[in-house]
Amino acid sequence: MELKKTPFYQKHLENKGRIVDFAGWALAVEYESMLGEAKAVRKTCGIFDASHMGQIIIGGSGAIDFLQKLACNDISAIAKGQMQYNLILNEAAGVIDDLMVYHLGDSLLCVVNASNKDKVFEWFKQNLDDSVEISDESDKICLFSVQGSCSGQIISKVFGREFAELEYLRFVKEKVDGKEVLISRSGYTGEDGFEIYLKWSEGTYFWDKIIKVGKEFGLTLCGIGSRDILRTEAGYPLYGHEINEEITPLQACLGWAVKFNKDFTGKSVLLKEKNNGISRERIGFIMQEKAFPRQGYPIYFQEREVGFVTSGVYSSNREAFIGMAYVEKNCAGLDNEIDIKVRGKLCKAKIVKLPFISPKTKRAKLVKEG
Repeated sequence: MELKKTPFYQKHLENKGRIVDFAGWALAVEYESMLGEAKAVRKTCGIFDASHMGQIIIGGSGAIDFLQKLACNDISAIAKGQMQYNLILNEAAGVIDDLMVYHLGDSLLCVVNASNKDKVFEWFKQNLDDSVEISDESDKICLFSVQGSCSGQIISKVFGREFAELEYLRFVKEKVDGKEVLISRSGYTGEDGFEIYLKWSEGTYFWDKIIKVGKEFGLTLCGIGSRDILRTEAGYPLYGHEINEEITPLQACLGWAVKFNKDFTGKSVLLKEKNNGISRERIGFIMQEKAFPRQGYPIYFQEREVGFVTSGVYSSNREAFIGMAYVEKNCAGLDNEIDIKVRGKLCKAKIVKLPFISPKTKRAKLVKEG
């Protein structure tokens, strides 16, 4: 099957991006070096193509009540112009997907993972009533992200206004050069940053402008490889790694996104976990020797297998191999020494507090709460 292409596919080729299959999309995994790209975002700024993400619009008079029942965070806590991290759960409190919800006023925009878009849309359809309308806008809206300390200066120069007052997890709609643009302040790196949403046909217009303006600020083209390093350093979960339909938000240390003051699918299971305690917990670790901890590698504590690696990267910013994992709750203490079996050899690692980098955003600070 031919891979789907974003509006920026030709830009990736022109800049010698190494193309890979990511959830059925042809995306650049890196340009010159994913390690160098990750360093550049922490130092100055980077730009990421994120048009593979799914965009689902929920409208109608019952839109908020509809999503309130399916998502575990409190939709009523956000107003027009605000956005929220949320999770859609199944009856067993497993995570169907994690998503960002944008309150557009008369509707809600749900930005979901590419690999889960069809699954989430089908789940929404199964729970529809006459007061709700849903539409899949994924092939109409493109998205790119500008992340790093210089991102605000670049965005302000390109769009002709100051964005310093735009708070984290807020967004605005603008009309610039006759084109409708949605600009939000958040990201998946732990750095300050912005997402730019545009009509599919108009994406490259602003991409080119940002690349041109960004040169004076050291803007770097970044692929999905560096994004994975950055989100791991920030302690952010990735669907299919730290979260899936067998893992609950409490086990994933995402309890801060669960609000028990309302009803939602999976609530009864989470209440039992909250009252009785979880059996396993997501942790961060740093390797104490040179060894690459890959997803699925078994973890041992005091010579007993107690868990498994979910994500592992080499962090060019920490100059160490780092990762996340699930281990039995009674083994998850900070500074505990664990062994990870890497290619048949037990290698030393230490459990550390997440995130691995100093948080630049509220979301990074909340990773381990709850």
